[in-house]
Amino acid sequence: MVTAPAGPLCVLAGAGTGKTRAITHRIAHRVRTGHVRAQHVLAVTFTARAAAEMRARIGQLGAGGVQARTFHAAALRQLRYFWPRVVGGPQWDLLDSKLRVVSQAAHRAGAGTESEVLRDLATEIEWAKASMVTPDDYAAAAGRARRQPPAPAELVASVYRWYESFKGKANLLDFDDLLLHTAAALEEHPVVAEEFRDRYRCFVVDEYQDVTPLQQRVLDAWLGDRDDLTVVGDANQTIYSFAGASPRPLLGFTRRFPNATVVRLERDYRSTPEVVSLANRVIGAARDRPAGSRLRLVGQQDSGPEPMFAEFDDEPAEAAAVARKIAELLDAGTPASEIAVLYRVNAQSETYEQALSELDIPYLVRGGERFFARAEVR
Repeated sequence: MVTAPAGPLCVLAGAGTGKTRAITHRIAHRVRTGHVRAQHVLAVTFTARAAAEMRARIGQLGAGGVQARTFHAAALRQLRYFWPRVVGGPQWDLLDSKLRVVSQAAHRAGAGTESEVLRDLATEIEWAKASMVTPDDYAAAAGRARRQPPAPAELVASVYRWYESFKGKANLLDFDDLLLHTAAALEEHPVVAEEFRDRYRCFVVDEYQDVTPLQQRVLDAWLGDRDDLTVVGDANQTIYSFAGASPRPLLGFTRRFPNATVVRLERDYRSTPEVVSLANRVIGAARDRPAGSRLRLVGQQDSGPEPMFAEFDDEPAEAAAVARKIAELLDAGTPASEIAVLYRVNAQSETYEQALSELDIPYLVRGGERFFARAEVR
């Protein structure tokens, strides 16, 4: 992958296969060998933390100057630069949280304004904009996508319409507007597009299985008629479909670029062979993925115990069983620091904290405050 020729490159990278290392070494190799200048490279990933890590690694490899940003951060920077030419006047402020404006829109439309309803309405608006669905088209699009909106579709569309109206009158942009306006600036202003494409000539997109239609539109505007594009992803790791993301661009990459090079990273350096084998079986049973997109991972770690599977009647019973198992591991000499409990959402921590407390097992909650230490619980 690192020495693959310039042009379209699709990297199918399974979990734990070292894709960040591969991406950064490819970028650095191309810069060091003179195939591209560092300032002509734009690498895009999905979180600010991942982008910072990518910049740091590329810098350590001697290719400082490469731009590594999230889609939204890259679009914000470009929009601020081109604003005087494509919009004119004072730049609009960025809306950090859309809930205040959604609340105004919901009140005007006659929808509920409870906090949970507002969050759900905001999620629907984000899905619609990421899917490039207008308020007028929302009801039909939501039906096709089998969405389950928090209110009748026509009412959600009305909230969406008022939201856009209030936001526009206040000269505010939300995060999706950054992408919409950036794409429009490049599509509708040839001089702007020419200047941008003269600056950025090589593109790398990480987590490509989770791009939304709007992000793909921005990427297409960035590229123009060029094809120096590296995408990295795994269709089996798509997790943002609820927000409009789809692995279709990844799965259709070689149809769009018939001359693309395809590289498969299948050596898993993170997990034991037993865990990797279970993952292969689960992925292999999926019916909604083309066979060619499935990766057969090979574990590179030392052998470990077989994963165990159990079902329980409810969450308290499950948490109690987990706590008992942890007590057994501790009694057998396993350090507490080597035991972790993973749950899907923070709201589930209460049940596990209760079960661990009943057995006097000390614990540390990562990424959230201990349930029984929260002011409202005390």
